[in-house]
Amino acid sequence: MPMLVFDFDGVLHDSRDRAWRCYQQARTAMELWALPDLAGPGDLPLVYQGVLSASLTRWIDFEVAERFWKRHAELTARAAADEPAGIVPELVGPLAGLAAGPGYAVVTGSHLTTVRALLARDLTEEAMPRILLSRDEPGSKTDKLRDLRTRYGASAYVGDTGSDVRHARAAGLTAIAVAYGYASREDLAAAGPDLILDTPADLAAWCRAHAGAPGPAPAPARSRTT
Repeated sequence: MPMLVFDFDGVLHDSRDRAWRCYQQARTAMELWALPDLAGPGDLPLVYQGVLSASLTRWIDFEVAERFWKRHAELTARAAADEPAGIVPELVGPLAGLAAGPGYAVVTGSHLTTVRALLARDLTEEAMPRILLSRDEPGSKTDKLRDLRTRYGASAYVGDTGSDVRHARAAGLTAIAVAYGYASREDLAAAGPDLILDTPADLAAWCRAHAGAPGPAPAPARSRTT
């Protein structure tokens, strides 16, 4: 069974409220009034489109967008301690199943210590990812995913944005998108993933099937993009 790779925020962990609050804080601190004023977490798909920094070039220069997302990552890392939950509940068991079988990896744009602490809230040491790569390690997501494919036989990357889909494609992996994260279904479909899963329960069923869990697994309500 080949290894699966997951994004963290928006896939394994629901950080949409924190992301929205920190977006508003970074916008105010940097006085980037040209950026849209988001009314709530439901407006995040407006800015999480395609390649993350490039998505903001509708309003600001690319270099400024890069600085904005760096500031945003710093703010979200500081606020993580106040998160009420770690892993999406439906995914705790399936991740433990993957860890006991082929193992799994996490490749994320968040900071290493933040992600590790949130994972450890709900996962035993045995259920933690075999490999955890964050923004603190050099290289792009594509570079990291390609290395996991070459060294560990990783087969698929599960993300929640069009950018994640494009990184998976560039690394030669199957691109799985979840529609309960940061981006809209329309943006995900435009990126052309191999599969879109609508809910955490759908992803849980897909993971169980991949891990070869005994007993019948309900087929997830899913949408192919072709």
